[in-house]
Amino acid sequence: MGDNSNGGKHGGLNIIIAGGGIGGLTAAIALRQRGHNVHIYEQSRFADEIGAAIHMTPNAMGVLKHIGIDPSESGAVPLLQSRFYSSNNDLLGTVNSDEDAARWQNPWLLAHRAHFHTQLKAAAVSSEGKGVPVKINTSSAVISVHPDSATITLADGTTHSGDVVIGADGVHSKTRVGITSPAPECFKTSVSAFRFIIERNVVLEDAETREMAQNIGSMDIWYHTDRKVVVYPTSNNKLLNFVCVHPETMSSSSNSYNKLASKESLLKVFGDFHPRVLRLLSKAGEGDIKVYPFYDMKTLPSFVSARLALIGDAAHPITPHMAQGGAMAIEDAVSLSIMLDEAVTPAEVPERLQLYNRARYERASAIQEYSRQVGRDGADSSADVKQFAAFMLHHYIDIALSHDEVHFSTHLLRLHTWVTHTPPVRWRQPTVFGPLAGPRQDASGDPYTKTLDNSTKTSMNIQFKTSATLLQNLFPNDRYYFEEKDTVKIASFCVDTLQNIAWLGGGGYDVLALYVHGVCYKEADGRIRKGTYCPIMLENLADSILTGREELGMPKMFSDIKILEDTTSRRAEISWRGAHWATLELQNPQTAETDPNPINSGEGLLVHKFIPSTEVGKPDAEYDILHMNDATPRIRSIRVTHPENIILDIKNLGKEALPTLHPVVSRLAELPIFEIVGGTLKEYQGVENFSNMYKLS
Repeated sequence: MGDNSNGGKHGGLNIIIAGGGIGGLTAAIALRQRGHNVHIYEQSRFADEIGAAIHMTPNAMGVLKHIGIDPSESGAVPLLQSRFYSSNNDLLGTVNSDEDAARWQNPWLLAHRAHFHTQLKAAAVSSEGKGVPVKINTSSAVISVHPDSATITLADGTTHSGDVVIGADGVHSKTRVGITSPAPECFKTSVSAFRFIIERNVVLEDAETREMAQNIGSMDIWYHTDRKVVVYPTSNNKLLNFVCVHPETMSSSSNSYNKLASKESLLKVFGDFHPRVLRLLSKAGEGDIKVYPFYDMKTLPSFVSARLALIGDAAHPITPHMAQGGAMAIEDAVSLSIMLDEAVTPAEVPERLQLYNRARYERASAIQEYSRQVGRDGADSSADVKQFAAFMLHHYIDIALSHDEVHFSTHLLRLHTWVTHTPPVRWRQPTVFGPLAGPRQDASGDPYTKTLDNSTKTSMNIQFKTSATLLQNLFPNDRYYFEEKDTVKIASFCVDTLQNIAWLGGGGYDVLALYVHGVCYKEADGRIRKGTYCPIMLENLADSILTGREELGMPKMFSDIKILEDTTSRRAEISWRGAHWATLELQNPQTAETDPNPINSGEGLLVHKFIPSTEVGKPDAEYDILHMNDATPRIRSIRVTHPENIILDIKNLGKEALPTLHPVVSRLAELPIFEIVGGTLKEYQGVENFSNMYKLS
């Protein structure tokens, strides 16, 4: 392969991937799309991939969507429900996955591993799509790696060098020694599993087992004190995948797992289960049954070294109790591709790999540990342990599914780029959008604290559901968080028209603001403050902008705001020097007694105050503020608009049209609108004076 002088901006990096499993192929596709030249070295011949199924959980699906891979195209089916039974076939409970689907943005699919692997391989080597097709070298076992020179050695003695090596060679990784020597060895846990696949029609044709396969998209689990049988569909619901978990001592008097892979052993291990379950298991083909031990490994000190990065089981073997092993490999792969973007140079590779480690080490290691804890339901028969494991499963699954690695890694790279920029940048409010172009800002105007009872405000509010991850990326620090882990959150765009403002000599102005609801802030002493967070306000009057920024700490910027109103609608057109970048409109608003979609504002409005210093790169002040709720305004009237009569349109017009606003508008336009919840038009007597402020610790 090429040398380190030809990568990055001069035609892409030369990337070596050791291992062509799901993680390696996902990485290859993602890195190919970034403009890099990718070679995979795989020890097998890809002749006979494992015929088992794999969970494509919502967190994995979101990452796959980013690179244009849809597992349903290779037969993956949605998980619609999970049913839990005792070993005596008594129904213990049912969880309807459809009810949770709206929380995660993406579906939970059940894929046939071999079919999905074939789909990934086809995408990697296809002449269509972005980037240069991946070169796959089979029968090429990697036996060692040199991280400093990004060089691998194959079993045949040949060596190959590139700009970076990715170790995706699984549980028994040979590249792992490049991280630490001696490398920790994977070890068999006390749990094993029989795995096999049965055609669904075979189960349906038997009157005794028909009921067990009638429900499309159902995952069924039968529990004994120390064993369980897990069954779920795949391959367009034509096949049923079986995972029969048991203590290794029940079937492993010999070290040869092939000797244990028989129907006789299977039925003996699960012989005290209900006869109907045994009849179901007896339909397995004698030559189709395999026994797999569950592997674990001590946590590595890092996933990277110099020009070497590990992904998937090579980095963090994960027991299958949370269905996150494949998902973590997929997250690793795409995170790595984000850090190694189109602009990266060979010289920057070690630094970017460290950034990948920051993105993935803590999360993957945590999921690895969570899966160990959940797995105690099969390794310990005590009721207390099983109850604890069941509770932790739901808790840990929420943690696993609530993460969006694409947005997380993208933002981490963005932050890194800002911090390492040369020469140092001048930071201005609102800092969460990154460095902003513009002159230095001088404090101007005096605060006006007199109660503004004679002023009026007309407020046009549009509520919508959007991505929690993208909203979290607008949080200025880790003190802010959402109380609930759902990846779908409610935010609002609000356009206020203030009139008869005393400190403006009876004049007024207009405000467009983004409000993020249901946000918590943890103070240094542990106290939790709950409120609405505002990352950006845009106003059409310099006086209010300067006062709001300097006095109140509000993240204010300028934009022209034009209000158009008649008897049937109220419309706000937002522009900058003629560049029209947003439209918000409520059509046919109807009088209402109350707001049908009220938002609990908590204690008040949370904002991040940042005052730049004359010394470049250092703030004169930076802290968070809670503007406590002000009871001054009183509602005079409410009108409500149905979602279908609401227009919310934000356009990313680019840097030339919006030279100072582009960092903000591009991020606002990035927010997906999953659903318009509703719109209100309220008339107020009096306006807030924001005199009740609390500096957060």
